[in-house]
Amino acid sequence: MSVIPSRLAKLPRIATRSFATFLAILWFAPIAQAADTADLQVLGFSRDGTTFAFEQYGIQDGSGFPYSEIFVVDVIGDTWVAPSPFRFRTDAEAGLGEQGDRALAATRAENRSAAQPLLQARAIAGKGRIVGMNPPTELGSDPHRMNVAPRLPFLSGDEPFELALSEYPLPGGRCESYGADTKGFRLTMVRGGVTRLLNDDKSLPNSRNCPLGYRIERVLTHFPDDAPPVFAILIQMESFGFEGADRRYLAITGRL
Repeated sequence: MSVIPSRLAKLPRIATRSFATFLAILWFAPIAQAADTADLQVLGFSRDGTTFAFEQYGIQDGSGFPYSEIFVVDVIGDTWVAPSPFRFRTDAEAGLGEQGDRALAATRAENRSAAQPLLQARAIAGKGRIVGMNPPTELGSDPHRMNVAPRLPFLSGDEPFELALSEYPLPGGRCESYGADTKGFRLTMVRGGVTRLLNDDKSLPNSRNCPLGYRIERVLTHFPDDAPPVFAILIQMESFGFEGADRRYLAITGRL
């Protein structure tokens, strides 16, 4: 069994199948169909709130390869902490049932082993609380808005905050050759009458792999004992995949 750490780009898998098959999949599979939705495990904040980490993992569409990606984020800078992200994929089809579960568990364990030194160095301690959640299965909710209290119990002086996400067309280089209508997003937070701009895409990073849409999936906060409170907003992103739209996550972080 061969294994490779990679950015899980779709191009190598496209190249392994005939161009005619690829065109047929594009023609008959609607983009709204989610081919590969990553599972999410929040690893949490460090005790001091300076670092946040999470893992997304699953079985790739098309190849059937198990994968794991671990992101360690500098909360204040809202940037990855090197050498994060840790991306690992086992280049062998996972199979079904228990066999697939074992293959995915082994892939995740291998990636966690690679990430563990950084997780320990940045003192990731599982801190934080989910204060808002909006999965795709919540059909009646607004995927682009969330209004939450920052913690439980809701203490006097704790200002709630409202998040608003808007999408807009944003060309993505190589994505145009796939016929993908890629999008960027703008994210704002309103708290105490003050509006903060948290994200406003001017270009699309390659790590998003041709994004087609976004939703606010969950919000976490952490109130350290000796530092200002912090937040992490997890955005679920639909991106261009081999057998439909793939769902992945990205984090927006900062101080409240």
